[in-house]
Amino acid sequence: MNFFWKLYFSIMAITLTCFSVGGYMLIQTSFDNSFEREVEGVYQENDILVNSLTLELLPHLEELTIKGGTFQERLDLLKNLVSNMTVETFNGNVSFCIRAENGDVVYQNDTFNDDHKLFDKISQNERGYIVQKDKEHYKLQSLRIFSLNGTKLYFENARDISELFLNRENQFGTLFYYTIILLLASGAVIFAVTRWLVSPIKKLSKATKGVADGHLIVPVVVSSEDEIGQLTKDFNTMTERLSTTMKELHEAVERQEVFVGNFAHELKTPLTSIIGYGDMLRSKRLNEEEVIGYSNLIVEEGRRLEAMSMKLLELIVLKKQDFKMYWVTAETFFQGIVDTVDLLMKEQQIEFIIEIEPGKLYIEPDLMKTVCLNLLDNARKAVGQNGKVYLRGKGLATGYQFVVKDNGCGIAATELSKIKEAFYMVDKSRSRSAGGAGLGLAICEQIIELHHASINFESVLGQGTTVTVVLEGVKVDEV
Repeated sequence: MNFFWKLYFSIMAITLTCFSVGGYMLIQTSFDNSFEREVEGVYQENDILVNSLTLELLPHLEELTIKGGTFQERLDLLKNLVSNMTVETFNGNVSFCIRAENGDVVYQNDTFNDDHKLFDKISQNERGYIVQKDKEHYKLQSLRIFSLNGTKLYFENARDISELFLNRENQFGTLFYYTIILLLASGAVIFAVTRWLVSPIKKLSKATKGVADGHLIVPVVVSSEDEIGQLTKDFNTMTERLSTTMKELHEAVERQEVFVGNFAHELKTPLTSIIGYGDMLRSKRLNEEEVIGYSNLIVEEGRRLEAMSMKLLELIVLKKQDFKMYWVTAETFFQGIVDTVDLLMKEQQIEFIIEIEPGKLYIEPDLMKTVCLNLLDNARKAVGQNGKVYLRGKGLATGYQFVVKDNGCGIAATELSKIKEAFYMVDKSRSRSAGGAGLGLAICEQIIELHHASINFESVLGQGTTVTVVLEGVKVDEV
């Protein structure tokens, strides 16, 4: 069952239940109030009749008592006197019965139905009532104890309340009739209202199917300011962001495809060279100089493959491991960096300028060394021969900052925001001599995040690039 019919039948059920229960309670409350009035009336009638009979019969019973009459003689006299009386009210003759203390009937008129049910329920010094049904008629009977010249008697009277029950049945019939009418009338109204309420949801459902089919452009019209309207707005926002995300993913896929192509080339070419050089060493007689030359080529290509594979490995492993941090001095840490890259700088005749202030760094040395070497290697490649690369370290109030700066080719502003992506390369046609596969800065970014540090890139095309890293640490005079 779809939502429309669930909502429709739910509203119908609530409407029907409220109307039926409300009508039933109203009719039953009215009946209960009328019944209580009838009970009060039959009690009052009982009291009036007892008082009247006492005034009428008491002189005769006193006279018999003076003459020494027995209890049975008093009962016989009472029966004779009452049988000659006619008790009437504005409703007609009254049905009544007089019982002895043991429950035996002393007298009852023709209209009274003798039944011990009420007498059996009432104890001494109490009174009560009972409703008796005879076919289609209902009678309300009341009973009380009274004393007549020292004789305990029970007086029981009854009145017909069939009309009260008949009215209730008629009212229930009327309620059922109007419930059917309400069900038909409200059914049409609720159908229209439910359809109107569900229509925005149907539009959203249709739009959702469109999104599933790849149509992310057309927004859903917002037709209200309620929760469904807000849901529609959120859906439009979602599709807009989804469209943007899909576009970005498409661009990312394109970049990864470029990377895969470049990586395949990077992998295939050095392997081919290594195999070729190795085959020459194995199959040909070469002089010592040629052997050294080919061996150097094999080593260079092997190192190139090793660097590329390590970058891929680091990119994966860094996401899965925690690393222990250490306090190290800035001088010791950066001296190790300089010892590693100084020879490369000299080989390319690059002026390497180093300015390191004292301080302490809270880092994982091996990982942070990877960051520094990547940044310096990028700077070295950017400047080429006879360029300048700067490495400056400076203590801050809340940490330590080091800067890698070069006067190389620089990066365009449109490319600067993408350089930290794992598979992104600024120069899509970079040659093998430039090295790398778009992985180094992505690794740097992950290491920086592990250290809760920050990294910032500034670059001007044709003038150079400046990379600033701020680490957790203290100045040396504060240690």
